[in-house]
Amino acid sequence: MNASAGNASANDAIGIIPNDVSVSPTGATPEPSIGVTPATVPDTRSDVMPGPAYATAAISDGSATSRRANRWNRRIRLTFMGVLRAELLKLKSLTSTWILMGLSVLLIVGMAALGTWSTMFMASVDLNTGQQLDSPRPVSAADVWSVLASSGTTAALVFGIFGVMAITSEYTTSAVQASLVANPRRGMFYVGKSLAVALFSVAASLVGIAAAGLVVWLMSRGHEITALGDDQMRIIPVTLVGFPVVIMLVALLAVGLGGLTRSTVGGVCAVIVLFMVLSSVLSLTSVLMNQFEWLGTLSYLAPDAAMNRFLSGGVESSSVPVALEKPSYWIPSWWQSGLLLFAWSTVLWGTGLVTVKRIDVK
Repeated sequence: MNASAGNASANDAIGIIPNDVSVSPTGATPEPSIGVTPATVPDTRSDVMPGPAYATAAISDGSATSRRANRWNRRIRLTFMGVLRAELLKLKSLTSTWILMGLSVLLIVGMAALGTWSTMFMASVDLNTGQQLDSPRPVSAADVWSVLASSGTTAALVFGIFGVMAITSEYTTSAVQASLVANPRRGMFYVGKSLAVALFSVAASLVGIAAAGLVVWLMSRGHEITALGDDQMRIIPVTLVGFPVVIMLVALLAVGLGGLTRSTVGGVCAVIVLFMVLSSVLSLTSVLMNQFEWLGTLSYLAPDAAMNRFLSGGVESSSVPVALEKPSYWIPSWWQSGLLLFAWSTVLWGTGLVTVKRIDVK
């Protein structure tokens, strides 16, 4: 045996790697020097495949993972319909949604029943003496439709609370963080939430007005109902179409207040002020102080006054005494009041949208 062969055998015996093989200081797979093929340097570790084979397998595995990810990305895309379905599901799963919707329907039916009873009672008594009449006076169909149209004014407050809670509950429970992780597009999130609230509100208002119409019909049976005049026919589309639209506008206005305040207490208080306090304060101030008579006009510009005047359709009820003297200040007509309510809803809803998009989640 020659010396070179002996040195090679000794090196093999004690584990010394020949000079033509480089060793990584981290203990990685040895890399052969130039001129040495990978097959001549096998890896002695049993759990690691040879370097080139390992690299090929890693590349193949990475390509497969990338293809699977691309397939999932094509399948799972953020769409508005998906966002809308998610928001509808969230509202549907809340107990408060069904409580508020049920309460609103009951209020619509209850106010319609109370208004119908009052109208029929006034037709059956002498307004001067208060004595019961032998035969009730005919009831104007305009009065019946006006009762039906105005039955939702009280329930509008409930729809306002529903609109506020739909958006503020996301912030008070910190669920908005998960919602924005699933849908980082805040504008789409807000619009989807608003549309879900609008759909629930319109559905509940249609159920309420249908049930109220049935109650009014049952309670008015046995009374003579006069026909609508030509200038009173608009009260029918105002009641059947305008009523759900008004409820939807009120709910969207409340969503805007919720997005603006991001507080259930603050949003509900704002709704109460706008729909119960503001117009009353302005009107009372106008009556008590002659120098501020112009405040009477402002009272009719408030959301609740605009809603009530629009739902009246400009049809005067025969059961309400006509004022002897008209006020000197300007009062918007019924269709102008509808535009005012639309303006209130648009401005407040848009303000809520800007707030949700630009203000960080606390």
